[in-house]
Amino acid sequence: MKVFRGFEYRRGTTAIHTLDPRAKIVYLILFTALAVFYYNHFVLIAIFASSLPIVAIAKIFGKWSISIRGSFMFVGFIFIFNLLALYFMSGHTLEAAVLSSLSMAIRFICLISIFSTFFLTTSPEDMTQSMVQLKIPYDYALTFNMAMRFVPTLSKEAQYIMDAQKSRGLEMEKGNLVARVKNYIPVLIPLIISSFRRAELVADAMESRAFGASKKRTSIYKLRFDAKDAVFVLIAAVSFTALLSLRFLFSVL
Repeated sequence: MKVFRGFEYRRGTTAIHTLDPRAKIVYLILFTALAVFYYNHFVLIAIFASSLPIVAIAKIFGKWSISIRGSFMFVGFIFIFNLLALYFMSGHTLEAAVLSSLSMAIRFICLISIFSTFFLTTSPEDMTQSMVQLKIPYDYALTFNMAMRFVPTLSKEAQYIMDAQKSRGLEMEKGNLVARVKNYIPVLIPLIISSFRRAELVADAMESRAFGASKKRTSIYKLRFDAKDAVFVLIAAVSFTALLSLRFLFSVL
C-alpha cells in the first residue's frame, strides 16, 4: 500500500508546485508515451531519470522514494509473470525473456515515478480547475479529482485495517500464495464496506450543497499560463523530441 502514498498531494511553494497543472500534464503525457513506446533499458532508465530533477526542485524525495520502494513488490510480480509467460508460453529464449521482462519492470517504475511527481506537486483543486478550463465538463473533472483524493485515503485505511487484524493474530505473511490471498479477505471486506460508507457520506454532502442545481458555475480564480510554464513545456518538448529521435536516427527500440 505504500506505493499509493506517492499520489498524496503536499502543499509547497517550490517552482514545480507553482507551475500551471496544464504544463505538468504535458510532461505527464509526453513521458508516459515515451515509457510505453520504448523497450530499450537505457532509454527507459533515461526516462526515469527525467523525473529526478523535478523531485529535487520540488523537494519531495521522501514521499517519492516511498512510492518507488512500495512498487518493488509489483515490479517483482511483473518481472516474474512476464518471464514465465514469455519463456514457457511464447517460446522465447531465456535471455530474450529476461531482457523483455526487465524492460516491463523498468517501464512500470518509470510510470510510477512520472505519476508520483505529478500528483505530489499538483493541487487537486488546481487540477480540477485546469480540466474545467480545458473545456472538460465539471462533473467529469470533479469525479477524477475525488478518485485521486481517495486513493491515498483508502491506502491509509487499508493499512489501519491490516494492523488491526494483525493485532488480533492474523498472520498475513505465512503460507503459500493461495493461503496469503485468503489472508487478505479479512482486510478487503472491511475496506469495501468502509468505501461504500464513505461514498454515501460524500453523496449526502454533495446533495446537501445542491450539487448540479446550477448549470453555470463560476470560479473564485482562474489559472494563468505564464512564462515559467511555457519554459517548462519547452524543456519537456525538447527532451521528448531528443529521446524520440533515437528511434528514427539510431533505430533504438
